[in-house]
Amino acid sequence: MEYTRQPCPIRIVEDCGCAFMMGTFGGALFQSLKGFRDAPSGLRRGLYGGLDSVKLKTPGIAGSFAVWGATFSTVDCALVHYRQREDSWNSIVSGATTGGILAARQGVRQMANSAVIGCLVLALIEGASSAVATIYAAEDQSIAPAAAQGKPQRPQWEVAQDRDGTKQGLEFERVMAGHTGTAPQSLLDLVKMANVV
Repeated sequence: MEYTRQPCPIRIVEDCGCAFMMGTFGGALFQSLKGFRDAPSGLRRGLYGGLDSVKLKTPGIAGSFAVWGATFSTVDCALVHYRQREDSWNSIVSGATTGGILAARQGVRQMANSAVIGCLVLALIEGASSAVATIYAAEDQSIAPAAAQGKPQRPQWEVAQDRDGTKQGLEFERVMAGHTGTAPQSLLDLVKMANVV
């Protein structure tokens, strides 16, 4: 279960915006390189060709990413609401459904192909994330006992009987005795230790 994601209605807007930004930056980078390569010779013409390609193609790429992200999150939220649980199967089924929905205008065969591809891609992503989580969990369990042994323990304050019979912590006196050899008996001893007088 993913604890860092937003709750369901807000998740759709967040995923749509994140997908739009990914499409914008990735599309701008790809189209600038492609436009620079396809432009006539010369550095200035290449830069202008890259800029023109970014202006023409990047908005469409970003919009396609945003539509995919919004559709995926909508289906995912519907599955979370219907199944009342949030697991890897929701993402896999959402990927397949999103692929099928977005290819609906191209016919049933293309819908089925896109659904299978979406299902496989999301299954690979979920499988890889589960494998990484399992590896990190195993490492944390193997490191945890060693870290606990090497980890400094909090000092346990000694409780002993004072001169008048009351229980009192002796940690302060023990620390001060380490500096002077004997525990200070009064405030005047502390002032002398600080070389104030």
